[in-house]
Amino acid sequence: MSWDKRKAKRVQFQRGTSIDIRIVSVDGLWRRDGKLLDISESGVLLSYADSIQELDLRTFLLEFKPKGMASRLCAVVRIEAGRIAARFIKETAR
Repeated sequence: MSWDKRKAKRVQFQRGTSIDIRIVSVDGLWRRDGKLLDISESGVLLSYADSIQELDLRTFLLEFKPKGMASRLCAVVRIEAGRIAARFIKETAR
């Protein structure tokens, strides 16, 4: 199965120039460091190093490091071979 199903145009980073990110549970109980491989208006492709088994990854916060000042709520689309494909969850108008 192909990883390039997103219809929105992606921004990819050259090898060796990725952005450090942190994957954080919505309740803040766990976190994992990783790299942003590509990003589009609708979602992201991430890599991670530490194990994510046993973690509830249906939804998570994506924090941009080093300060974690910006974050987005994401929903997992696929996990495979050390990579996570996720879509951004849009906030609904109140």
